[in-house]
Amino acid sequence: MEPGPGPGPGPWAATACVVTGASRGFGRSLARLLAPQLGPGSVLLLLARSGDALDELATELRAEATGNGTGSGTGLRVQCVPADLGCQEGLRRASAALRELLQDASFSRLLLVNNAGSLGDISKSFLDLSDLQEINTYFSFNISSALCLTSTALRAFGARPGCSRTVVNISSLCALEPFPSWALYCAGKAARDMMFRVLALEEPGLRVLNYAPG
Repeated sequence: MEPGPGPGPGPWAATACVVTGASRGFGRSLARLLAPQLGPGSVLLLLARSGDALDELATELRAEATGNGTGSGTGLRVQCVPADLGCQEGLRRASAALRELLQDASFSRLLLVNNAGSLGDISKSFLDLSDLQEINTYFSFNISSALCLTSTALRAFGARPGCSRTVVNISSLCALEPFPSWALYCAGKAARDMMFRVLALEEPGLRVLNYAPG
C-alpha cells in the first residue's frame, strides 16, 4: 500500500469508490457494505448492465446515507452508470464516467472493485468451444473490460501525494483449480489474477488485491 493515512476507525473521507457489476449478487451486497464506510466528500459509482436495478440500489443507499431523514447520515453521493462492459459503446460510456468523476482533485482515496463478470455457458465442454466470436466476446467482457477500466481509472486519478489507491479484483477458486465444462470461466479468472499481479509489480505505490469470496 502506498504512503498515506490509513482508513482509521471512522468513515473514509473524500473517497471515490467504484463497484462494477453492482446491480445484483455479490456486487450489490458489496456496495451495501461499502456505503457506510464512505464519509463526507465521498462518491459511490455503481456500474452494471441493468439500469433499473442500479436505480433501486442507489435509492436505497442514498436513503441510508441521509439517515432516512434523521440527519444522522453521511450524505454520500451515489451515481449510477448503466453500461454493458462487454461492448465497445458500454465500455466507452463507463470510461467517460470514470474520467469525469476522478478529475475531481478533492478525493484523497480511490477504491476500484472489479466485480463484473459472467459464468458463461457451462453446458459446453472444451470440445464444444469452437466459435471464435463467442470466445472473444466472453473474454472481452470478463478480462479486457477490467483491464481498460482499471487503466482508465488509475490514469484519471493519478499518483496524488498522500492519497491512497486500491484496486480489487473479485476472483474465484476457479482461477487456481480446473472444473469440467468451465474452461472459459476458469481461464478468465486465471487471466485476471495474473493481469492484476502484473499491475502490482508495475505500480508498487498501488495496493492491489485478488480476492476470492469464500
